Amino acid sequence: MDYQRYGFIAPRGGIATGADEAAALATRLGFPVALKIVSPDVIHKTDVGGVELGIDSEEGVREAFARIVNSVHEKMPQARVEDIRVEEMCEEGIEVIIGLNNDQQFGPVILFGLGGVFTEVLEDVSFRVLPITPDDARSMIQEIKGRVLLEGYRGQRPVSRNVLVDLLMKANHMGLELAERLDSVDFNPIAVWEDQHRVLDCKILLRPSGAGITRSEPNTAYLDTFFKAKSVAVVGASATPGKVGNAILDSLAKHEYEGHVYPINPKRTEIMDMPAYPDLASAPADTELVVAIVGLHLIPALIEEAAAKGVHNLVIVSGGGKELGGQREELEHEIKRQAAQLEVRVIGPNCIGVFDGKSRLDTFFQVRERMLRPPAGEVAMITQSGTVGIAFLEDASFGMSKFVSYGNRADVDEADLLSYLAQDPDTTVIACYVEGFDQGRKFLETARQVTREKPVVIFKSGRSRQGAQAAVSHTGFFGGSHKVCQGAFRQAGLIDVDSIEELVAAAKALALQPEAQGPRVAMISNGAGSMIQAIDLLEEYDLMLPALSPQTIESLEERYPPYYLAHNPVDVTGSATSQDYRIGMEALIADHNIDLIMPWFVFQDTPLDEGIVEVLSALSHTSPKPILCGAMGGPYTRRVSQAIEAQGVPVFLGVQEWLAAARALSYRANRE
Repeated sequence: MDYQRYGFIAPRGGIATGADEAAALATRLGFPVALKIVSPDVIHKTDVGGVELGIDSEEGVREAFARIVNSVHEKMPQARVEDIRVEEMCEEGIEVIIGLNNDQQFGPVILFGLGGVFTEVLEDVSFRVLPITPDDARSMIQEIKGRVLLEGYRGQRPVSRNVLVDLLMKANHMGLELAERLDSVDFNPIAVWEDQHRVLDCKILLRPSGAGITRSEPNTAYLDTFFKAKSVAVVGASATPGKVGNAILDSLAKHEYEGHVYPINPKRTEIMDMPAYPDLASAPADTELVVAIVGLHLIPALIEEAAAKGVHNLVIVSGGGKELGGQREELEHEIKRQAAQLEVRVIGPNCIGVFDGKSRLDTFFQVRERMLRPPAGEVAMITQSGTVGIAFLEDASFGMSKFVSYGNRADVDEADLLSYLAQDPDTTVIACYVEGFDQGRKFLETARQVTREKPVVIFKSGRSRQGAQAAVSHTGFFGGSHKVCQGAFRQAGLIDVDSIEELVAAAKALALQPEAQGPRVAMISNGAGSMIQAIDLLEEYDLMLPALSPQTIESLEERYPPYYLAHNPVDVTGSATSQDYRIGMEALIADHNIDLIMPWFVFQDTPLDEGIVEVLSALSHTSPKPILCGAMGGPYTRRVSQAIEAQGVPVFLGVQEWLAAARALSYRANRE
């Protein structure tokens, strides 16, 4: 396939079938030249000795021609050696790679990074999902560490950023045209210098046919009832303590939810002092939501019952679906088909269901003695894992608006829920835990719309690279990797974090503090150790530690004793009182060089009095800049931290969580 029609430039050259023809061609081109094997069976030419570089004579060309043929025949006897390409040597430039790949989660994607052997050795690459914009291209270039080489290194002239962007947009055009047949394309390497480029090698692998770029719109029909249902039927309700059906009934009927609860059990007439019904059809006509704890083989009939009763909402807590494979997967496909046909929205199976902060509707089978329920708040969470969701819920002292554990997503998926939560007046922040996507592009395109209105924080596990195509394509080497997801998340404006602890921290910061106008942080502490740890990680978290203004330094030096350090970070030593913190933080808030205030406390130090709670409360109510506190310690530290958080100022009990919160608050400003 002729890639040059997309605007890529190859070195001058030609094809030779014999050594003498190659030598004559080299003479016409001018020495030095390069020789490369031409074979449909050889993908990585260098691995089989199929490339010779820097040949400066006719005799050298003949010898190199023979070496290539012999080496390929020796290392790949079955390979068809058709011709050898002779081309001018490109002795200038830095090698980069641009790749296209059909990712299993997102479809066609594009890659950029340092080329040649560095692609796999350093793995210094960035991804985006097609189509991309010039801004996406610029972000891809900015993300790789090797950009310092492209910007001019040790006297080398920089590579034109516009040329790199143009190359990525050419590949974008190519990828969109080939979308239905795309397997992978590697432009590797491309030599780039100043405003020039040459494609030194290109591998194009196409399929007979494929799906191309498919689009699917999110479906929010009937989702509101999952959270606001005034009556819930529990199919599989049990009178036996310890059973899942008993625990769910307890969560709904014996605590804060004020709606009607209808136990469904063919063997009982009463459970927990409530009338029980033999089947869903017998339950009262006002039933709006069904929670099922029965075998999946019974679900198709239950969907029919629900539809006949006019019920559009079903939570399937039961497991035993596609996670077990085989016929179980086919059963889930049948549930999905039937739910769509009968307009019954399904959450699950294999989940813990839903929770609403206001209505207190609660389908959990974790009893109150074992799992806390958070207060009402403005953070919503959607999670593929009930286990991770439980941990988030118990940490969510800042309050929750809505929670969904969606499990195997036979129907309702992440994109549906994101689109719904974007319109939810009770939700201002959305947190997501994901292990993988069935429809990655649907999620990405929905997230791109939602993040314009509300911050969305995401933690994706399952980060190991599959490597299924590693032997075929350098770009395919990264197929299914977390780098692809990272690129997609950045493209959509999602705030990507690295742990459940960081997910909680980012959500808490966004819920309790205003967003920052930039990434410039100021730190102040009565113990420097944690600040030093944080400073080591600032670049990793896209944060900066600028110098304070001369006016701020002068003001602090006038009011502080000489052994306090009045620079960024501000060290008020173990002698600091709450008033020392007030003086320092007021000065930092007023400094035009600072976007975000980050005090760290050693509450164990005796001079630091508990007046710090009132100081932080007052500052937080007047400061236009966010304040994020950090501290580590035992019972006393936790008690004071809780008192501070009760005033609306978040406290983080680890350095990385502290920084993740700061990054979340500055994410939008960084992106803009």
